[in-house]
Amino acid sequence: MKEQILDKLTKFLNKRPSIKEECEVVYIMVELRKLLDRERERGSSISYPLVRFHADWAVHTRKDYRITGAMKKIMEIVDETLDPYPKNGNIDFLSMPEFRKELIKLTEDYNLPNVFCRNDSSWNDFLLTLIEVLVDQPIINPTKNIADFYYVGMKKEGVMATINFRGKKAGGSITLGFGL
Repeated sequence: MKEQILDKLTKFLNKRPSIKEECEVVYIMVELRKLLDRERERGSSISYPLVRFHADWAVHTRKDYRITGAMKKIMEIVDETLDPYPKNGNIDFLSMPEFRKELIKLTEDYNLPNVFCRNDSSWNDFLLTLIEVLVDQPIINPTKNIADFYYVGMKKEGVMATINFRGKKAGGSITLGFGL
């Protein structure tokens, strides 16, 4: 089964060095999730928590459970960075750099074509399309101070997200973004 998934992904990605359609992103994320599930069934300790998280996020209307590990750490860094505005203007987290690194590692480890995540221009296409999939699909209560985090649609002009606060930052919200 694992080999069939890899074969399908290889054929698909070889035909598409740049991913610009939502259906393509969803297909890639679902197939990667199936690959990770097959590996888990075989007892493999190989783990790509951010790929798994984003694959789940892409197919659910909200993420309000299993916000652990790497994604939890990212949200905690976001929480610490925003007070309530970004310290030093740092909003790099919106472009998902840690997810990109993990996706590159996964594609290299499984010898999958990875132009879509390695090449900067192709990554921007994939990122913007993934964000279009994730628009208005919030991550609920990822930290003690963040009530929810969600991407806002910009029709592929850039990246924008809204964060609503609770806890010591209660009552506030911020929308951040940048153009590509």
